Amino acid sequence: MKLNLLLSSQFALVLMITACGQQTRSQLDGHYEDENAASMTAYRGQQAVPPEYAASDAVIVSLELMNIYEREDLVKAVMDTGVNKVWITVNRDSGQNLQSSAFSRLRQVLGTKISKVAVVEQKDSGQVTVWARDWSPLGSLTEDGTLRLLDLNYYPRRPADDATGRSFAGLTGIERISVPVYNEGGNFMTNSRGECLMSTRVTDANADVYKAGDMVLDADQIKEYYRDFAGCRSTTIFPRLPTETTGHIDMWSKFVDDDTVLVGQISEETLAFATSGNRAMAKQIQGYLNDRAADIAELGYRVIRIPMPLPSPSLYRSYTNSLLLNGIAIIPQYVSGNFSNYSDQTLISTYETKVRQIYEAMGYKAVFIPSDAMISSGGAVHCVTMQIPTAN
Repeated sequence: MKLNLLLSSQFALVLMITACGQQTRSQLDGHYEDENAASMTAYRGQQAVPPEYAASDAVIVSLELMNIYEREDLVKAVMDTGVNKVWITVNRDSGQNLQSSAFSRLRQVLGTKISKVAVVEQKDSGQVTVWARDWSPLGSLTEDGTLRLLDLNYYPRRPADDATGRSFAGLTGIERISVPVYNEGGNFMTNSRGECLMSTRVTDANADVYKAGDMVLDADQIKEYYRDFAGCRSTTIFPRLPTETTGHIDMWSKFVDDDTVLVGQISEETLAFATSGNRAMAKQIQGYLNDRAADIAELGYRVIRIPMPLPSPSLYRSYTNSLLLNGIAIIPQYVSGNFSNYSDQTLISTYETKVRQIYEAMGYKAVFIPSDAMISSGGAVHCVTMQIPTAN
């Protein structure tokens, strides 16, 4: 999912943006990927993205979830929610299929349910990353329940990942809507009323021209695209989480129903474990989370604070980076092992108890998936999965 895998650092991203051109409104027609502005006009106002907690029919993941992180247990947890299909993306011309050795552990874990797995070979060459949330299309539904795929732009340096929408549509025959806005799925959430939340990562991403056809978009223009194509009746853009490289809203907040938002919280007990060199950063993030909780409450939502373990400059463990799937919350777990250098290790069982209580109080069955290796790369359960809504 994460920026630290795509670019060497946040500083590198700043350099790339600065070098790309002047930050002025582009006169180009838009980076529509095999489509154009005229062909997309028919889709304007015709579909909306349902919330994550709505009924889901399928989930998209990458083969890298198994190759790098050996998280076949996450795929099984997804299957156990009752979805009809798990789509797994693989590199173009890799020859990978369900009979390949790369799928051997998954075949063992799923047994007969392996029949519900399908492989998606990417249309463009390059290495597919693990961060399915960010490069997968957003599933949207028309008023009569027809499924359509919203294909936003992804990093130009990741053509294989960015091809997922086109690859998936070509394989399934589902209509694809090319939306010429750069944003990642980890920086978007909505409820069933079309109230959409994201961070200023989206304005950062659309502040310059990266390749032919790109438009420079300000916040109002971005909101207009989300209104016209994703059904966002309102879009709120919060400041991004300081010092954290992805800028994604799923690292610190989550809709759990139409009226309730989870927001991370660094307690004073947790803060006490910060070293002198880390305390100022942790205190800054604590204040940021408190401010965002107040902002979200002011919008009229019920805010529930959920523990956030002590962050460090390279590690942001998050319990909002979960997947809500057909009444089940699949939640990251941070479990020691080779990652036992957490300064607040003694509080982990306390965190988990409270996290479980929060999700269960909201009506979800809680399932934990070890996520230490994934979070050390910048993401967790939400980052590596993308749900596809159930169509009529």
